[in-house]
Amino acid sequence: MNTPSKFQVGLTSAVALGFAGITYFILKQTLKVKNPSDIIDYLDIKIITSDESCEEMVQELRRRSTQHHAIGFDCEWVTEQGKRHPVALLQLSTYDGCCVLFRLSHMKSVPKSLKDLLEDESIFKVGVAPADDAKYLAKDYSVNLKSTLDIRHIVELCKYDTGGLATLAKMFLGVVLDKSWRVRCSNWGADELTERQIQYAALDAHVAIKIFVKVVNDYHRSPLLSLWRRNNNEHWNKIHQMCSKYSDICFKTKQKVKKKTTEYKDKDTKGTKEIFSKKYPNSTRSKPLYHNCFLQAPDGELLCTCDNKKAIWYVEKGLADIVNKDPLTVRLRFEPAGRSVGDVGRYYQLTKENKCVVCGAKDSYIRKNVVPREYRKYFPEIMKDHSSHDVVLLCVECHQVSNMRDQCVREALARRACAPLASHDTGRLLEDKDCKKIRSAARALLYQSKKHVLPDARRKELESIVLQHYLQHDGITQELLQQAAEIQVVYENADYESHGYKVVEYYLEHEGLLRLEEEWREHFLSSMSPKYMPELWSVKHNEERLRVRLNEGRLSEQDLKLIAL
Repeated sequence: MNTPSKFQVGLTSAVALGFAGITYFILKQTLKVKNPSDIIDYLDIKIITSDESCEEMVQELRRRSTQHHAIGFDCEWVTEQGKRHPVALLQLSTYDGCCVLFRLSHMKSVPKSLKDLLEDESIFKVGVAPADDAKYLAKDYSVNLKSTLDIRHIVELCKYDTGGLATLAKMFLGVVLDKSWRVRCSNWGADELTERQIQYAALDAHVAIKIFVKVVNDYHRSPLLSLWRRNNNEHWNKIHQMCSKYSDICFKTKQKVKKKTTEYKDKDTKGTKEIFSKKYPNSTRSKPLYHNCFLQAPDGELLCTCDNKKAIWYVEKGLADIVNKDPLTVRLRFEPAGRSVGDVGRYYQLTKENKCVVCGAKDSYIRKNVVPREYRKYFPEIMKDHSSHDVVLLCVECHQVSNMRDQCVREALARRACAPLASHDTGRLLEDKDCKKIRSAARALLYQSKKHVLPDARRKELESIVLQHYLQHDGITQELLQQAAEIQVVYENADYESHGYKVVEYYLEHEGLLRLEEEWREHFLSSMSPKYMPELWSVKHNEERLRVRLNEGRLSEQDLKLIAL
């Protein structure tokens, strides 16, 4: 057996050390980091307090986010006595450590370059519950944040347990974030941020993008292979497509649906039927919205399409006859008030598809009111006719995104018309303080226990409060206390005017209701970019329809004043 020379031993050791060094380098990049300071050390943190310094950093963020099409995102604000102040700090971070803290509370407004970045649909803003922060930015600064992505969607997709940002950071990066209430609830609008505040804010945004990149890499490849091919643009384009379906979708903890079995018998069905409990505020349609039946005038001219129920109603009332069964076509026996004229009339003659107008999905859909009902219900009757034009179909995901993006328009209308939204309006319900005092006194007397008997002085004081209201009673009884304990404290304000009502009144006085309709339609087109809108659908549909009626002499002077045509 040959003994290796010193040279061979040295060479072997060098090679081994070389591979060990490479392995250590790779593991350092892929294994968990144990100390947050390891991340802080390489972060390039910039604090922006003026419009002038904002432009340069926004361009830097754009340049350094081109690979992943995503940036870490978070916001901080101050809450005092249960009242939230406007967003004070906005944090954005790229994967390679460029972290910018925008002190919005020290700036006159959100600079255009920053607003454009936040509203850029091609760049994901990743974090935990970013859609909630988006609502606050819309309310406080009229920023319509787009392409928010809750990383918990991707974590769940990869079959991992979900949790808050601190839980995910520890799980995927081994980083223990500082989530002390002393820093979370600190003064983010102070003249100068403390070092602890800066580190807290920067880490929240940067850890989000780090987790996002790690999880999507693990989902598509093994960790080492993803590190080797991390610059593969095609790879990240596919990831971008995968994430798009979760864009601007709130993450909600899924609850297992309980299945109930109910046995019943009727004339047509025997045996057991399974009933599944289902809760959804806008339940998906089980039947098509468009049946595309045809309604004809007495001379056979096509008036419009309609659903089965309406067509059969005319026939059962003796007002029409069936002239064709497939497709169902009925012909009226009387002359209608008007005929189809121009593109407005032709719109109602066209058949329409039962699919999402944004993405084309056909499996399930929900009706979307392009002009929300909270405004339309206050419109004059002349403008409520033919409102089906503003009812389109959206799939569940697109419906949720659309509702979120509507919020910025509502906030803008609230400011313009001095019409607080319901969530910010305290005038709808009023509280009677005297009644509240009586109710509290009665409940204290009624529910005292043997172990907790009220002192005589306190008991007499409470009894006096109750008897001052019920003067016809000489003394306290159990029945009287029961009655006082249930006295109404909160009641409707008779002079209250809702957000929707105030907005409609504002437009009636200033710009006209047709303009309000058009603004909502324009917003839907710009915010959702629908690909499958019905042919001849128009932003100025109602104006064109009413002009036809005006030319036919079917509008009164009062109608003309109301709609300001």
